[in-house]
Amino acid sequence: MSSIPKFEPVPTLTRRDQVAETLRRAILSGQISPGTQLIESRLATDLGVSRGLLREAIRELIESGLADNRPYAGTFVTAVNAETLRDVYEMRRVMERQAYTRIWPKRDEAFRDELKRRFDQMIEAVKGDDLSEEIRAEAHFHGLVYERCGNHLMPAFWQQMTQKIQLGFAICQIAHAPKVDFEENHHQFLECALGDSLDEMLTELNVHLDRGLATIQFETDTPAEALGSSGTVVPIKRS
Repeated sequence: MSSIPKFEPVPTLTRRDQVAETLRRAILSGQISPGTQLIESRLATDLGVSRGLLREAIRELIESGLADNRPYAGTFVTAVNAETLRDVYEMRRVMERQAYTRIWPKRDEAFRDELKRRFDQMIEAVKGDDLSEEIRAEAHFHGLVYERCGNHLMPAFWQQMTQKIQLGFAICQIAHAPKVDFEENHHQFLECALGDSLDEMLTELNVHLDRGLATIQFETDTPAEALGSSGTVVPIKRS
């Protein structure tokens, strides 16, 4: 049997990760609009990093679905339109219903406590007025059932879907779409998720998804120039 060598501790956040996170936050906050080209020379200068390191960070964005590489054209922030969001929500409706149906008899104390904890984190993020953190916290809240339902493919599917949903909310922020009562709506969702009736939970899930889709579709068909997608990159502060 071969022995395992001793490894040095891995840094919690590499320089590449920091750059990728800076770009991710800029995209999800609307600072860089959907459809905008990510110009390497400009971004590398603004962020004070090499173009090689920047390319690695951008590759992470591509792998997570936040950016697309177009041959002979460059890399662009992923554009999300109403049709894409309808498709995403159609799949989410099917998968989330299945996830809650699977987990319903297995909602132990650990699941309930974690869902409440993530709810509290989400509300704190909303009060902090940081859109990218708010979007991240909401995805973390809804993602728990995918993680715990017992289907090992569910978390990966959720990660793919949530990137598109997050971009939709970023567009809403850019276009100043009307906002619903975030805390009240999610509190109702939490109560049903922790309640005794699966039928009530699935009904609330349908209402919640209909409301979310209506909100993020409000301005997804707005012309690109109205959303600021002129092909330029908004200056970003160094991390």
